[in-house]
Amino acid sequence: MSKDCLHPICQQILNFCQQAEIVNKTLTVAYSGGVDSQVLLHAVAQLSKANLLAVTVNAIHINHGLSVNAANWSLFCQQQAEQLSIPFQAVAVVIDQQSPQSLEALARDARYKALQQTCVNHSVILTGHHLDDQVETFLLALKRGAGIQGLSAMQALRTLNNTQPEQHKLLARPLLNVSREDIESYASMHDLQWIEDESNSDQRFDRNFIRAEVLPLLKQRWPAINQTIARSANHCEQAQNLLEQLADVDLRQCQLSPDSLSITEMSSLSLERINNLLRHFIKVNGGLMPSTQQLEQVYNACFVASVDKNPHISLTDYSLRRFNNALFFTRNYADISQWQKSLSLQQLTNETIDLPDGLGQLQLQRITRLSDLKITEQDSNNFACVIAISADTQQLTIKFQHNNPKCWPDYRAQRRPLKKVLQEQGVATWLRNRLPFIFVENDLAAVLPLFVCREFGAKEFISSKLSNTEQNLDAIDNINVETHVYLKITWLNI
Repeated sequence: MSKDCLHPICQQILNFCQQAEIVNKTLTVAYSGGVDSQVLLHAVAQLSKANLLAVTVNAIHINHGLSVNAANWSLFCQQQAEQLSIPFQAVAVVIDQQSPQSLEALARDARYKALQQTCVNHSVILTGHHLDDQVETFLLALKRGAGIQGLSAMQALRTLNNTQPEQHKLLARPLLNVSREDIESYASMHDLQWIEDESNSDQRFDRNFIRAEVLPLLKQRWPAINQTIARSANHCEQAQNLLEQLADVDLRQCQLSPDSLSITEMSSLSLERINNLLRHFIKVNGGLMPSTQQLEQVYNACFVASVDKNPHISLTDYSLRRFNNALFFTRNYADISQWQKSLSLQQLTNETIDLPDGLGQLQLQRITRLSDLKITEQDSNNFACVIAISADTQQLTIKFQHNNPKCWPDYRAQRRPLKKVLQEQGVATWLRNRLPFIFVENDLAAVLPLFVCREFGAKEFISSKLSNTEQNLDAIDNINVETHVYLKITWLNI
């Protein structure tokens, strides 16, 4: 073992990886080129060469494009990684500087998103955050009036969530107990070079102000302030863990589905437990934490408002909605009421339509023989129906708005206004303008994925909702294409 591996910082990293059981996993260093990540990369490289860590170690540099020196920094990081024989990748991100969010928050979110998307599955992302960073984060949370979770500051090990659980990445901070002074000492000892980001001296940023003005005064008065603040942050983290355990218990009692909670069950809890559960529910669904004021708004709208109301509270990048005595978590949907697509039935054979706002696709297939209608596995995973249209009809239109026509669903004995039918079906209020309405000329033919109107039912096909059940498709091989156009409509990715 080389003497470099005996350095306290190397030993700190090794002990951390052993305790976290990530010694044999692929390690990706989030490499900015600053002194913190430079020391981290160098120390990890020494441990890897000594076969004390995983053989696979790589570095990823995120180019935010916020500095005129960004391209030079990226080149510097590439050269440093090559000297250490560490595979290197640079990723450019675009920051919306017109956003109302702080530039620091935007850069951080873009950085983590890029790291998560770039790293291979099951890899662990290492960052160079250290003790002084932890103290600054605690003070920033205190300044914001944060609760226990915010005052927990940075966790040494946490999961970076993704919409696909199998792609979740671990984020590890092995230097969280190491001071900036010790990191700079390591860099000087090994003659390391690093980048000095000019923005770090800009005291318009709160973190830089705390670093340059506040902490030196605190350390002058109380030399051990870093350690005591870190200890307080650790106490808050333990308390937060207990709150999350309680939230898990309440979630099991109140959860109706991954994205909905029972208002009745939640009403039996104290206000404090309701708020704790809401924060946990929002977190597991990937939403940003609401403020105290926003939680109060949710409570007043969803637990105090009249039962005949269906309140909707928009919270940054998601919404909470009440319907049928349940609270739902949804994303913020775009207004698609003006979207529509018209097709000529005379020319239609096979067509694929991209629906707006992530609603998937509609596939339209002209059917001329029963034997051409094959039941596929794809059909069973989506929704498919067959409609019969008079052969002299000119136009079919797909849209997401209607004037409440009276319709005759294939399962009903009589006509009824469409709004009443949607209520009968229990369709949530916000989804009623996100269902594809199929119009033939000016007549409603189908509402996907609910029903086909009787006038457009293709009786030859036995059922408008196709399934994997056995159907005798060869019993009547010829259908009357002279009098009718038969369309199979499949809604993919619903």
